[in-house]
Amino acid sequence: MARIHTRHEPRRGAAAVEFAVTALFLVPLLIGLWEVGRMMEVQQLLANAAREGGRQASTGNVDTASVQNTVVSYLTRNGIPCTTSMVTVTNLTSSSRPDPTGANQADQFQVTVTIPFNSVRWVLLNQITNVTSLTASANWVSMKDLPISVNTTIPLN
Repeated sequence: MARIHTRHEPRRGAAAVEFAVTALFLVPLLIGLWEVGRMMEVQQLLANAAREGGRQASTGNVDTASVQNTVVSYLTRNGIPCTTSMVTVTNLTSSSRPDPTGANQADQFQVTVTIPFNSVRWVLLNQITNVTSLTASANWVSMKDLPISVNTTIPLN
């Protein structure tokens, strides 16, 4: 049996060209996934921080500045730059009682955090996402108890 030998032409550089063509589509896709993943991560951290601030406000034991500092501290611990001016605490039930310490029982508070996305984005290409700021808010109801008075005398009959 005779073998038939065919001569193959050398294909030097074919893999590099194929990779270059494929990379034109893969690199933007991967960068976009990375950017959207970062945006989702920061959005989740903002929601957690707003929820923690709302929980603090609902106790009625801390003032607005303490609620804002709680939110800022949570975000700072997680690597998100934030200032107290980016955190708002609003009494949705009555604007005359904006501070949680002066709230009535069952007043509804909203804690909102807004940060510029440019301060947390990893990729500096604005074409990937057109998001300029990230916002999260949490609504909580004040659990502040009504003051009660206790009669300390023992009834005799």
